[in-house]
Amino acid sequence: NIQHQSFTMPPVLRNVMLLLRDVPSAVTFFRDGMGLYVTSIDDKFAQVHAGPTNIVLKAVEGEAACTTGYSPFLHFDVDDMDSTIVRVLAMGAHLDGPIKYPANGKVASIRGPGGHMIGLFEPNMDFSSLRPVVPKNRQ
Repeated sequence: NIQHQSFTMPPVLRNVMLLLRDVPSAVTFFRDGMGLYVTSIDDKFAQVHAGPTNIVLKAVEGEAACTTGYSPFLHFDVDDMDSTIVRVLAMGAHLDGPIKYPANGKVASIRGPGGHMIGLFEPNMDFSSLRPVVPKNRQ
């Protein structure tokens, strides 16, 4: 039996931290390859703005801390899959399988230069303009 607690505001995900060996190259990848805005940077730490969530890039030296098998899978909606793929591949990313074309758009999985998995999605249409369908008996 799951009990639900009442919150005045649900939790908001503000940051995702990636542990890396090379913060400056990760910054270059996210800034130049993905087109994200860098809000702070030095050799050991950076913060990249990705909509309502920030990606925090932190330098670590130990192998266990850099193991990407346990890293988060970052997912981004993009306006132009083709140009995004060209840019990120030029920045050192690798496709992790073929680009797929389901009915709702294009989907790709890439591995960034630091080894982290990144999902890309280009919708076939602007879903933000869709309004929920309200049944006639509720209007």
